[in-house]
Amino acid sequence: MNKLFIIIIFGMNLYSLDIIYDQRIPYVKEDKNSISGLVAIPLIKALNEANITYTLKNKPSKRHLKEIKANKKAICAVGWFKNPKREKFAKFTKPLYQDKPIGILTNINNNIQNNITFDKLFSINNLSVLIKDSYSYGSFIDKKLKKLNIKKTKASNLNMVSMVAKKRATFMFISFEEVKEIMKNHKYKNKIKFIQIKDAPKGNNRYLICSKLVDDNIINKLNKGIK
Repeated sequence: MNKLFIIIIFGMNLYSLDIIYDQRIPYVKEDKNSISGLVAIPLIKALNEANITYTLKNKPSKRHLKEIKANKKAICAVGWFKNPKREKFAKFTKPLYQDKPIGILTNINNNIQNNITFDKLFSINNLSVLIKDSYSYGSFIDKKLKKLNIKKTKASNLNMVSMVAKKRATFMFISFEEVKEIMKNHKYKNKIKFIQIKDAPKGNNRYLICSKLVDDNIINKLNKGIK
């Protein structure tokens, strides 16, 4: 993949910024020499308006937070949620995008009705929830998960969909935006269904998360350009 490089000069100091991402349609999609998608487009516009150039690097999502937390270089990752734990070791821009209210994906034969409430959902016998290791689903759901039978995985979202289709878990949480894409192309699209949750809170914000080495001036410039 082609890379875009940046050198930002503050006085006599040489400053370089890495932007890492993992393709996750419709949020982030590789697009020729750049990235596009619901989260990526506002970011690229903000970078361009602030005259900040950068290096784009495609890396697995499981490496993002490790590199941010290591704080060995000025590096940012695209599309992450903010929570108190992450705020201790990272900096965040303004939100790049806000999701629609979250729902769940389950096997089509499971007797879970659309617009179910959280209380009714969590009262289902032998309930198991498939979640991605190291991910946050927002503070509201993260608290709920502590009381449930959780199955953690490092698999991609697409592989998680396959696991739910095969009933290796009762359901997984998923955004409305993402399930629209999955229902178009996934090989198990006829074995799954999307369920809206009646009392789901507003969707989570997705941010650019950065290591502490990223200069506050860069964060401020990006914030001015984020619409």
